[in-house]
Amino acid sequence: MTGLKRMEVLTPEDYRYLAYVSSKLGISYFKITGGEPLIREDISAIVKGIREYSKEVSLSTNGYFLKKLAGALADAGLDRVNVSVHSFNDEVYQAITRTKANVKLVLEGIEQAIEHGIRVKINFLAMKINIGEFEKILEYASSRGVDVNVIELIPLGTPYNVYLEQRTSLDPIVEKLTQNSSSMVISSFQNRPVYTLPSGIKATVIRGYGNPDLCARCSRLRLTPEGWIKTCIFMEDPFIDISKELKNRDEYGVVEKIKKAVSLRKPYFVRNQP
Repeated sequence: MTGLKRMEVLTPEDYRYLAYVSSKLGISYFKITGGEPLIREDISAIVKGIREYSKEVSLSTNGYFLKKLAGALADAGLDRVNVSVHSFNDEVYQAITRTKANVKLVLEGIEQAIEHGIRVKINFLAMKINIGEFEKILEYASSRGVDVNVIELIPLGTPYNVYLEQRTSLDPIVEKLTQNSSSMVISSFQNRPVYTLPSGIKATVIRGYGNPDLCARCSRLRLTPEGWIKTCIFMEDPFIDISKELKNRDEYGVVEKIKKAVSLRKPYFVRNQP
């Protein structure tokens, strides 16, 4: 990351202040991602602070600690959680997530989240190693009434030759969804196709790499734990350091840094013009 240096991570109060200022700019939806956000001991406090000034707070997790934390997250106001379920085979799941988690524990976490009223969506990262399990994932999701994101592998954090070895086309999955769904719409966010299955659950197909349609409707800004705004997941630059303004509770400064980040946003993938 060009020009990016390590510094003290943001506190729950820093995140709360960011949500407070952001709400004045019309930013009202927040997703906490990682890495793995549930390794933070103060994650419930972070959720609670952000939720105070937002319409929705969601979180993405590998699910390892979800069983233990679902109640506290629900009490803090977490609305939705995306849980990685890429396989029902422990060996395959661990290879993909690079964790030692067993799938049974992850599924128990999902059950706890549902029990505590948190809406659940399963993230299924399609790869050569697990594409044969997609129908099982859909069956499980349908039995629990939870939606599914079908995610294309992107070459981030992996050598490109390894990415090519692991990547698989989503076309067979799209074909199955097209044949078996009762309807399909294109979402207003990132032009994602969303299929409604006979069970009532929805399956969203996310093609993140080389997709100008996704870029054309992406409105996300990303914030690192140290307080750097990242305008695009694929771009190393520009990074906007907002940590000082957050620590100093400088509302004007926070607003200006967010405006600057927004002004620097541009699509990473652009459709070639004739």
